[in-house]
Amino acid sequence: MSLLVFDIDNTLADTKGELMKRVAGFTETIYPFPLSADFFEMNPDVLLGAEAFEDAAETLQRLNKAGSKIMYVTARPPWFKSLTRHWLMLNGFPLATIICTSNKREVVERFKPSLLVDDAPYEIERVIDLVEVLVPAKPYNEGYVNRFESWAVFPQLG
Repeated sequence: MSLLVFDIDNTLADTKGELMKRVAGFTETIYPFPLSADFFEMNPDVLLGAEAFEDAAETLQRLNKAGSKIMYVTARPPWFKSLTRHWLMLNGFPLATIICTSNKREVVERFKPSLLVDDAPYEIERVIDLVEVLVPAKPYNEGYVNRFESWAVFPQLG
């Protein structure tokens, strides 16, 4: 059984789209966009209001039913874990372990997944020597191999 690890924000959830609606001047051309350290604590509705990317939940459900173990690893703060679980459930994602951490490399070293799916260049750079990384294509992560344009064309695994 393979372990597949998925980031949430801007990988499964269109957090940037929600920020564009709510934060004046927000743009994807500045990455990461400077937000106050307590922004999400003061505005949890941004994370809860983010839409799931089309076909993402269906893809993870298919992988789960095919025997892959799913794990969510997010840089969201630990206090947001139950709300994250609620968002995943509401959006049809499979139930799975959620790890909130600022150190995804440590998680990859500990659990040794066969695959990580993440959009953030700084996260990709920290783990690319340890695990295969699939990258949902965004303007800020051009140049990485294994990019995919939509969840509908997510690479077949196994």
